[in-house]
Amino acid sequence: MPDVASPASISTADRRLAARQERRQQLIDATIESIARRGFSGTTLETVTRGARLSHGVVNFHFRTKEDLYVETLGYLAREHYALWRDAMLNAGQEPAKQLQAILEADFDRRVCSRKKLAVWFAFWGQAKYRPAYLEIHHRFDDERYVEICRLCRELEASGQYEGVDAEGIARSLEALVDGLWLNLLMYPRDIRRQTARTDCLAYLATVFPHHFERPGAQGCAA
Repeated sequence: MPDVASPASISTADRRLAARQERRQQLIDATIESIARRGFSGTTLETVTRGARLSHGVVNFHFRTKEDLYVETLGYLAREHYALWRDAMLNAGQEPAKQLQAILEADFDRRVCSRKKLAVWFAFWGQAKYRPAYLEIHHRFDDERYVEICRLCRELEASGQYEGVDAEGIARSLEALVDGLWLNLLMYPRDIRRQTARTDCLAYLATVFPHHFERPGAQGCAA
């Protein structure tokens, strides 16, 4: 007869897996906290383990090196952002304008657009030139977002019969606008809020696609 695991052994295995995942997430969360507070230069395995309230042995069990921990941390942030904007786009319906607005609103969701996480994002981007693995993670998750934005801009261009509109150029501008607003939110938290950044994006869309978007006012939504 086949070797079938008993319910008790399955339960034990599940508990062990859940415990491992919980420890890994504790270390990733502590790494995010440490980089946000101290930057790369001030973050060490000691600051991470102290923040996670775990021992050095636990870190070594889950990650071979500090660099492996960094790669996993960036991957976690990238997957979190990817899941947020993609779910928002898929749940927005079939209209390109609503899908595009959903993507941009996800960029300013507090789950990914907090001062802590923005600080960590920019810390990683600052290191990307010297660490190809960071760029690879960024491209793996972010390139699809750019492709979707280009697709939606082309669909809006066609349905609105806009003349002289460069859909790819608008997509690049949106990417640059979001990145710039993220930087402003990090650098000038007293002067700009997430809602203001969202409104700026919608105002730009109303300028380039006036048949599909209204300038943000009381409603601030796709026309």
